[in-house]
Amino acid sequence: MVIKNICSLGPSRRAVNADQKDLRRGDILTAAATLFERTPYEAITMSHVATAAGVAKGTLYLYFPTREALFLHLLGQHYAGWFDALDARLRQPHLSAQVWAEWVAHELVARPLFLRLVAILHVVLERNVPLPEVLVFKRQLASRVATSGAELERALDLPPAGGGRLLLWLQAVVPGLAQMATPPAPLRAAIEADPQLAGLLVDFTTELRALLAAVVHGLQGTKGTPE
Repeated sequence: MVIKNICSLGPSRRAVNADQKDLRRGDILTAAATLFERTPYEAITMSHVATAAGVAKGTLYLYFPTREALFLHLLGQHYAGWFDALDARLRQPHLSAQVWAEWVAHELVARPLFLRLVAILHVVLERNVPLPEVLVFKRQLASRVATSGAELERALDLPPAGGGRLLLWLQAVVPGLAQMATPPAPLRAAIEADPQLAGLLVDFTTELRALLAAVVHGLQGTKGTPE
């Protein structure tokens, strides 16, 4: 695997002030994201990231103590981008369940790196990062879920707490559906050749759109009804 140095500061410059350190941290995260675009997570090492970022391996550990901590931070950035886009969409008028479901499906398809990161959050990243760091991530996520959830309730006429529940369900469902929709090429070919298995092939956009629309309609139907 050829690893390209993409560091903004350059490999010979030392980050000495806060701005330079932030830039260096950004270089490292960019390098990790670039590697992750073409390499399975389990095949990426901290040495690979250090080379791509143009830093010594020891320097890399000053910013991120483990590979999991690095990718958890990267996921935090992607979550922030996703919530920013969601909030902007929710501020637009005339949003129906179907329109929102369509937007979510297409927006997530446009964020393949985000989908792959979310898929390893609970099974890899959270299990291998020190608890205090995981809790920082969780608190940031909870804050965005609460804010965007409230906007969802307003925009889609959901019951209290319905927006937050919808976002948590979305987080739970999306990774599995994305994996179902992208089986390895040999397996996909075998399934396509067997009529008995045809129903096991799903289209991510179609199924997520239908699922979300149904869930939103269900939540809307419970508004004002005691649980």
